[in-house]
Amino acid sequence: MANAVFSPRDFKAYIIEETTTGNANGATPNAPAITAGLHQLDVDSVAFPSLSPNQVTAVRSRGGRVLHADDFFQDNEIRAVEVSLSGTFRADKGMQLLMQSVTGTALADTVADVSLATAPTGVSGKYGEAEDNKTFTLVLAPPDYDDGRNVIMVGCLCTNFGISADMTGDGGLYKFEATISSGQNPITSNGQTPAITSGGSGIGNAGSLITLMTLASSKIFNLTSPVISSFGFTVESPAIYTGFSSTGYHSFARGSEFTVTANATVKYDSLTRDLYDSFNTQTVDLASNLFVLTQSPATDCSISLPAGFLTDVTFNEGDAMMLDVAMQGVTNGSDAIFTIDLA
Repeated sequence: MANAVFSPRDFKAYIIEETTTGNANGATPNAPAITAGLHQLDVDSVAFPSLSPNQVTAVRSRGGRVLHADDFFQDNEIRAVEVSLSGTFRADKGMQLLMQSVTGTALADTVADVSLATAPTGVSGKYGEAEDNKTFTLVLAPPDYDDGRNVIMVGCLCTNFGISADMTGDGGLYKFEATISSGQNPITSNGQTPAITSGGSGIGNAGSLITLMTLASSKIFNLTSPVISSFGFTVESPAIYTGFSSTGYHSFARGSEFTVTANATVKYDSLTRDLYDSFNTQTVDLASNLFVLTQSPATDCSISLPAGFLTDVTFNEGDAMMLDVAMQGVTNGSDAIFTIDLA
C-alpha cells in the first residue's frame, strides 16, 4: 500500500568504484550489487536524471490524422543520462572519487591527493570490460523500499566538479556541486538496501566539515592574504559516447578540453587595488600563485592552482567595496595544473 510521503531531502546519494566498466561491483547491469562498499555523499537534496528516451511519434500515412498504435516507437538505450548534485564538501572518499573522475585519473578507494597532470587526456574505454578505476556507479535511494525504488546509474563519469564557500552564507562552509553523466541505460526498478562502507558518522567515511574560517594562508594573483568573502573553484571535462550495445553506448571518452577556473570576491584595499589594472594590462599568464588556499590542517582540501591568467575583474558595490576576480588555469608544461591536498 502506498503510505509513504517523501521529501526530496529524504533521498540519499551513494557512489562506488566499478571493477567492470558499466557494472556495479562487477555484477550485470540488471542485478547491481549495491549491498556493500558504497560511499554516501553529503547532499542537500537529490536531483533525479531526466530519462529522455528516444521516441518516434510522427503521424504516418494512414487513414485519419492521429498517431496509430503500430507507429509508436521508443528506444531507451542510445542516450546520455545526466544528473547534478550539490551539498556539503567533505574531504572523504566519496568526494575524492568524483574529483578523480573529473580529472581523468585512476579512481582509488583510499584517500589521496587529487591533481590534474601537465598534459591530461582523461580515461577512455569500452563498457563491459574488466577495467578497474575508470567508471563508477551512482545510487539515488529512497528511505522506504516498500513505496520507493532506487535509481541506479552505472558506467558514470563526473563531467563537472566545483568547490565553493561564502562567508555570507553557511558561515563559509565548503560546498560542492557535481555533474555526473553515463552512456548506459539507468536502472529504475531496484529495491535493494544500499550499504555504506564501515566507519564515518552518519555519512559513509565522512571527513570533517571545512570552512573559510580555518584558512591558514591564501594568495590571489600572487597577492598574499587578501580578505576573501567567497570563492569558487571548478573543473570541467565533458564526456563523449559512441557506438551502441544492448545496454546503451558502446564506448566512453573525454571531450577535447579540460577547463579549470577559479573566482574570488576580495576586499578592495591597498593590497588588491592593482588587480583592476592588472586585468586591463596583462599580456602573459601568471607563472605561480594564481589561486592558492591553504587550510589548517593542509589535508582539509588545500587548493593550489599555480599558473593562469585573469579573465575578469569587476567592482562589487555592496556594503563594503569588493572586487570580483575570475581566473583560468593553464599548463606550464612541467607542473600539475592544480593540486587538491586531501592526504
